[in-house]
Amino acid sequence: MSFDADQIYSLLPAVHRDRDAAQGFPLRQFIEIIAGQVAVLEDNLEQLYDNHFVETAAPWVLPYLGDLLGIRGLPSSSHAISSRAEVGHTVAYRRRKGTASALELLARDITGLPARAVEFFERIASTQHLNHARPMCRSFASLRDAGGLEFVGTPFETLMRTVELRRIEPGRGRWNIPNIGLFLWRLRSYSRTASPVVPVGELVAGDPLAKRRFRVHPLGMDTQLFIHPETEDDVSHLADPINVSLPITRRMLAGQSRNDLGLQTLYGDNRSVSIQEFVDEQYQRVPAERILVCDLSDADGLPAWNHENKVSLTQVAIDPQLGRLVFGAIPKEDHPPRVTYFYGFGSDIGGGEYGRTAASTAATVVNVQTVGNATSPQGAFKTVRDALIGLGAGGGAIKIFGSDRFVESLPDVVANGVAMEMVAADGSCPALLLKEVASGQKWTVRGNTSGRVSFDGLWLAGALRVADELQKLTMRHCTLAPRWGTPVTLSTFEIESSRTEVLIENCIVPSLRVGTDGVRLRLRNCVIDAGAADRFAMSNLTGDGPAGTWRLENCTVIGKVAFDGLELASNCIFLSQSVSIRRRQEGCVRFSWLPSDAITPRRFNCLSDGAGTASLRPQFTSLRWGDAGYAQLSRHCPEAIRSGADDGAEMGAFHDLFLPQKELHLRARLLEHLRFGLEAGVFYES
Repeated sequence: MSFDADQIYSLLPAVHRDRDAAQGFPLRQFIEIIAGQVAVLEDNLEQLYDNHFVETAAPWVLPYLGDLLGIRGLPSSSHAISSRAEVGHTVAYRRRKGTASALELLARDITGLPARAVEFFERIASTQHLNHARPMCRSFASLRDAGGLEFVGTPFETLMRTVELRRIEPGRGRWNIPNIGLFLWRLRSYSRTASPVVPVGELVAGDPLAKRRFRVHPLGMDTQLFIHPETEDDVSHLADPINVSLPITRRMLAGQSRNDLGLQTLYGDNRSVSIQEFVDEQYQRVPAERILVCDLSDADGLPAWNHENKVSLTQVAIDPQLGRLVFGAIPKEDHPPRVTYFYGFGSDIGGGEYGRTAASTAATVVNVQTVGNATSPQGAFKTVRDALIGLGAGGGAIKIFGSDRFVESLPDVVANGVAMEMVAADGSCPALLLKEVASGQKWTVRGNTSGRVSFDGLWLAGALRVADELQKLTMRHCTLAPRWGTPVTLSTFEIESSRTEVLIENCIVPSLRVGTDGVRLRLRNCVIDAGAADRFAMSNLTGDGPAGTWRLENCTVIGKVAFDGLELASNCIFLSQSVSIRRRQEGCVRFSWLPSDAITPRRFNCLSDGAGTASLRPQFTSLRWGDAGYAQLSRHCPEAIRSGADDGAEMGAFHDLFLPQKELHLRARLLEHLRFGLEAGVFYES
């Protein structure tokens, strides 16, 4: 603001300031009130000026700016769909009205998803006129073109098809002259930066060659690597594979497929994959000339990986489909190689390097960072254990920098009359593997009736226990891996305290075990995964009865449920063999999917798989944690579930993506921009 209280006060004559000081500064207090109101007025004037521009306008102004451009049907400011990009690009749409590039840009702006427009008349095999020859329009497929065949069935295929007469708008037909296809990728690419690889020797004992084998996933799992999409600079450009969130295949990374992919495009700094090794007392990127792309799947009948013997001492083999590495020379154990890569997932749920709105307010902050650089905080600890000990019992926050991997035996977190936080720094996603699992012990969080503990932005694997009389436990954007490692290990989450308030938001957690009915739990935008529908996902400590008072919003539950009380379940999916609530006189279940024999309080607009509605059962892309499509509703899921929430969004943990509303808005806007006689269809590629 232009003037603060000190500036205004200094403009007064000295005689008035002296008299004011003698009387206890009543005039100064009055000027502070005036300065506060001046600041409010200045902020309002600045926002009114910013409202003239679509880039800085407040959300409620966007429909009015759109009205000036003649745009109809924009969502209101309270709706989840942002129309900022749509309003900003309206002139570009109209300049290229009816072209594939304009339709692609429109789809990307409305949905926020990577998009590709396809004019299907270019993919139809037909008799050609000699004056208009199309050499690429061949009515047969070359079986030797393995790279081209890899894109069959995708928007990037080059094969020609015979004409299809079914309509494209309901998604039944595609290849016809008037048809335009808009393909959207629901999966996004999420980064892990400079993450240490996991030696297979930790997971498979007795194999001397295991010290050369590594997995890039911090929990020792196979994982598919994804392309880091590059931004399209030209509005007339149609998306290529490098511009969307595609899984990387071996042929793509090796450069044996089409569309200019290969190590020169996908490997290197600020690209999809980068491998670093410790050389000359620092980490350096392995040159692309030393990278060997090959199939490292398990060898039949042998405790080995395919083709690992082909790796020379100077080479590094990578399998992008499994996330596996083989080094020709055994790396240093105290400085393991690090990999920057991208994995696929559907939303900002669980730990990740994506931006989070929550910020630490602790007065005391202890930092953790294993690999130092120019921006490293001073006095940072190397381990989480040392940071917990260094923080002491006075409360504060532990802030972890980098997406490192910590395999530690941690002391109990004790919050007696204080607040303690463990958070990941911006752009970081540390993974904590608790050693207590091997000994059958649990990492314990405890405290008294005024103690509070918070976790934010972490990956955890192991056994977590909440004990004593802790007042509140908060978890935001965390993953407590339901199943992890090779062989598979199960995590546990037990709340043995008597009256703790538990708040879990945007998290992935395993089965929740509650000790008493006095515990109150609130979950929002979460996946609770017991591993199977016949295992208890929410129950008492013994896993055979009800406990706790629960409130669930936008959650996907995989496993049986037993509550003592249920305040509310809204927009949830209970993929359970049984759902039982003891106190049914209070609470409500609304806009949710339940098994037909569920015992619940009163329901409102709920769905089930009862008689005559067997098809109304949720279908998922995958129910295995670690897969890119984990907990994501399948494209073949019934529409009643995909748009069955109270606001028309999908039920379950991905409710806040609002894809059904975005798709409806896109279909409505396409009518304005399609050429006469053409018809468009919307397809989800992932």
